[in-house]
Amino acid sequence: MKISLDTNILIDEPSIVFDSTKQFVISFTVIRELDKLKRNVDLKRAAQEAIKNIWIQHSAGKLEVLNIPNHLGDSPDECIIKDTLDSPETAFFSNDLGARLIANVVGVPVSEMETEQVNYDYTGYTTIAGTVEYEKEYAQLSEMQLEEFNELFGTELKENQYCIIERVIDKSDIWLNHKGAVTRISQSNKPYGDAGITVQPMDAIQACVLDAVFRAESPLVIIDGALGTGKTILTLMGALAATSGGVRNRKYYKILVTKPPVSINKSLYTGFKPGTSEDKMSGHLGGLKSNLKFLLDKRTSRQEKRKESLEVDKLKSTEVWEDYFEVKEIDEIQGESIHESIFLVDEWQLLDEDSVKLILSRIALGSKIVLIGDTQGQTYGMNRANEGFKVLYKHLGTAPEMSFIRLENIYRSELAKFVERIFKN
Repeated sequence: MKISLDTNILIDEPSIVFDSTKQFVISFTVIRELDKLKRNVDLKRAAQEAIKNIWIQHSAGKLEVLNIPNHLGDSPDECIIKDTLDSPETAFFSNDLGARLIANVVGVPVSEMETEQVNYDYTGYTTIAGTVEYEKEYAQLSEMQLEEFNELFGTELKENQYCIIERVIDKSDIWLNHKGAVTRISQSNKPYGDAGITVQPMDAIQACVLDAVFRAESPLVIIDGALGTGKTILTLMGALAATSGGVRNRKYYKILVTKPPVSINKSLYTGFKPGTSEDKMSGHLGGLKSNLKFLLDKRTSRQEKRKESLEVDKLKSTEVWEDYFEVKEIDEIQGESIHESIFLVDEWQLLDEDSVKLILSRIALGSKIVLIGDTQGQTYGMNRANEGFKVLYKHLGTAPEMSFIRLENIYRSELAKFVERIFKN
C-alpha cells in the first residue's frame, strides 16, 4: 500500500522519504505548503530539509507526486515557472530549491548550471597507505617538488593540502604542499610543552590542525568540524605555542578573540550588557575560556596533594588570559589594523559576507586569523544566500594565503557522539 505523507510529518521527520521499506507519495499541495513554510522563522530549517529530500527522491524516480495541476497558481515562483513552461526550449534556473522542485514536477527543464561552485567534500588533507618502498627510499627525506611527490604517491595535492602517509613501522608522516614544494612537517610537541600544555593531538588530522595554526606561512586558517572534534582546543594550543611559548616560537604578542553574539534562542536573549568588550562578550566566550582552563590548569598528582595551598594562587589560565588575550567586538574593528597578533574567530559560520570581508581585511602583515566553526551543521537559512563562508570555500585548495582542515573524529565523549548522530539532520 502506498503512503501519502502530510506536511506535518515531513516537518517533524524530513528524512522519512528515504525509508526504502515503504512506498511514499506526495501531494503537490504538500510541496506548495513546504515552499511557504520555508519563510517561517521557526519551521524554515525543517521545510528546507524536507524540500531537499523530496528533490533527491523525486529526481531519482523514487517518489511519486500526486495531483499535479494543469494550471499553476499565482505565487511569484509559480508565475515565473508558468512563463518558462510557455516558452519553447527554455530551462528554469534558480537557487531556490523549492521553486526548482515545483518546476521539475510540472515538467519544466531545470538548468544544471552551478552558481555557487563550492566543494563541500574538500577536507584539506588526504591519507595514503605507506609501503616498504617508502620506508626505504623516502621516509628520510624532508622535501620534494610537487610534481615528483604526486607522481611517486599517486596524489594530486592542492595548495596547502596535507598528505598523511600511514607508515608501516611507525606513526604517520605528514607532508604539506605549499607553493609547489611538499615538505614533511614536524610533529614535535615541544612548542606546546614550552607553553605549559601537556595535551597532545589524538590523531594525524589533529596534528595537521596544530601545524596550520602554528605555522606562519598561511595568514588565514579555517578549522571546520562538528561538535567535540577539538576545533577550539587545538586552535588554542597552536595560538598559545606561537604567543606565550618558548622565545624561539613566539610569532605574535596578542591572541585576539571574538564570536558573533548570536543567541541560541531569541527568547533566551538577556539584552544589552554594560561594561567593556569583554564584559559584553563574556557570555559568548565560555567555550574558549573553559578550553583554556583545561589546557593550563591541569595539576599533577604531586600538585593535587598540596591542593589547598594552590587554590590561593592565581590559576595559570587566568594569568595567561590577562597577559595575552584581548576580546574584540566585531563591530568595533572597522578601520582598525591588527598587527603582530593571532585573531581567533569562533562560530564564524554565522557571519555574512560583509562581516567576513571586514574581519579578514583588518589583518596586517605579520598577523594571522583563524576561523573556527561548523559550516556543515550551521543553522539552515542563517544569512541565506549571503553566507560569508561560501565566498571563501570557492577558493579551497587554490590560495596560498589560506589553509583549511575539516575535523571528523569526535573525541569529547561517547555522549557527544550520540548527540551528533541523532541531531545530524
